Amino acid sequence: MTMDLNRRDFLKGAGVVGALGAVATMGVGCAPAAPAEGDKAAGETNAAAKTPNETAYKKMSEATDGKYVAKAMGHENYVFVETVVKDGAIASLQVLNHDETPGIGSLAATMWPAKVLETQNLDVDAISGATTTCNAIKNAALECLDNAGVDSSEFQKGPEEHTGGTEQAIDTDVIIMGAGTAGLVAATRLLEKGVKVTLFEKQDIPGGSMSMTYSGVASAGSKLQENYSQGRFDDNPNYNKDAMMAVLSKYVNPEFDRFDGAMPYDHAMYDTSGALVDWLHEIGVGFYSMGVNKAYGITPYLAPGCYEGGCGQAMQYLADRVGALGGTIVYGAKVTDITMDGDRATGLVAEGKDGSVYTATAKAVLLASGGFGANQEMVDEYYPQYAGRSFNCCPASTGDGIVLGQKVGAGIECMGRELGAYMSTTSQAGSRMEIAFMYQTTPGIMVNAHGDQFGNVMKANHFVIGAALCDEEANGGKFYWITDESGAVTTMNNLTWGFDTYKAVFERGDMVHYDTVEEAAEATGCTNLAATLEKHNGHALAGEEDEWKRSKLPYLDTHDGIWVCGVEPTFYLTTGGLMIDTSCHVTKEDGTVIPGLYAAGDVCGSIEEKDGKQYGMGFDAAMNYGYIMAETVASEIA
Repeated sequence: MTMDLNRRDFLKGAGVVGALGAVATMGVGCAPAAPAEGDKAAGETNAAAKTPNETAYKKMSEATDGKYVAKAMGHENYVFVETVVKDGAIASLQVLNHDETPGIGSLAATMWPAKVLETQNLDVDAISGATTTCNAIKNAALECLDNAGVDSSEFQKGPEEHTGGTEQAIDTDVIIMGAGTAGLVAATRLLEKGVKVTLFEKQDIPGGSMSMTYSGVASAGSKLQENYSQGRFDDNPNYNKDAMMAVLSKYVNPEFDRFDGAMPYDHAMYDTSGALVDWLHEIGVGFYSMGVNKAYGITPYLAPGCYEGGCGQAMQYLADRVGALGGTIVYGAKVTDITMDGDRATGLVAEGKDGSVYTATAKAVLLASGGFGANQEMVDEYYPQYAGRSFNCCPASTGDGIVLGQKVGAGIECMGRELGAYMSTTSQAGSRMEIAFMYQTTPGIMVNAHGDQFGNVMKANHFVIGAALCDEEANGGKFYWITDESGAVTTMNNLTWGFDTYKAVFERGDMVHYDTVEEAAEATGCTNLAATLEKHNGHALAGEEDEWKRSKLPYLDTHDGIWVCGVEPTFYLTTGGLMIDTSCHVTKEDGTVIPGLYAAGDVCGSIEEKDGKQYGMGFDAAMNYGYIMAETVASEIA
């Protein structure tokens, strides 16, 4: 069969759905022209082929019972929702399919519809931390109701009322503020040792930043590493702790070095990592090996849970294990105070959404409540160079633990230092989607508002683009990732890195095709784009380094146009926080330990910054110091 519609016409300005051989456009209710009569297969009708993304449902003229399906854009991609209407009520509401973040949107996809069914109210509170997903479900459900001929206003009854709160006293062994990375690791470890644990989590879901983290854990010294490496590359820094520390020592900034290069916090972390990895593996946390791709080489750098979409699966597993071991997580409860008996921390006070007041006493109080990227006032105070800048972090990262720690005498440190940013899309689709590793998955170049390159985004990605964002005079405050046809294909499904979620940039409309470089330059305002591409391709064809010492540059084919993705460099966390020692005791400014008070994770800021190095391994630090904190507490309250 001869087909006049070529692949470029199919892909242009739209997303890629299913296999490359499929021929379908992305517009709802649209489809390619039917084939000529002579090209029809036996039994084929004139009806054009459709995908579920394209189906347009007929609207009923009056209320009609039945099942209706609609979709709305979520955080990552379309969320498909089924709504069953019976006797004027919502009889069933469920998410049929989604690509939302595991551990965030995935939880909201079941939790929020259940709240709607119970109340018959689409205005119930969103699941905190997953507002975008909840809004997508709501919008799709409203469309279903409209298609059913039902007055959807009847199911928009206004915000839910929170009543029925009580005063509750809790007496336990250990209280933890925050059910994020460090908190869940510490809680699980303590519960396994027979310690009674209660966690207070401000959000409706656990995890903090864990589900948002695309990262792994160095596993030097672990049995898992030994089995994985089989004796290969014993001197590789990723296998050998001493070799790794030798590399890391080169990045200590004398300006911030308090320990004459000794790096005590890094040593404590990587002395623990082997035991941490083996323990996680033993209790059932699976690992995605990042050692089978050329980007990392043959290494045992392992991501708990699933690397694709962050570590949400590992988070859900740990949260479930906390419950299975007899621990308690109180959700929707904001900690408002640390109670003291003299100079010793003895408990917490928390307030629930329903007005409940929890007064909890314990032998140890653990702070694992995250940083303060979501608290603009604190950002402006402690990082004035980033005042007004947006942080795409966990919405619960409002610095509560830091403020409460200071109230009882804790010191803070590592504030005001340089922050890195990651690549995200713009919010044109309703939310910003993290594309932090697009520079690895999608061969291309990053340009500023003028169409110029501005640094080595391959080598020092986070800090290069963070600095570029702040230099608006030079860069114009706008950025774009430029790629070609091959780059578009690898973006759809990059198995090398375990990413297939980046395909959503087509569905969302973030990645746009232009027939010519000139057309792209005019649409974006990147006046120097043609010259930049010509210069870049010259280096690539010659096999030479560019002005930023980048080698093995990808050649970008422009004869059939280019693909452009708008990029918003986005700051993701703060690196300052509470002072702790290497055993996780919270200390005063003079180093004096506050008895009964411990901390781990982003509430402490960057572990590496404490040693005088620039931030790099926050997730590593949160998991390892959560483990260290549990070991310290278990030994001291025994």
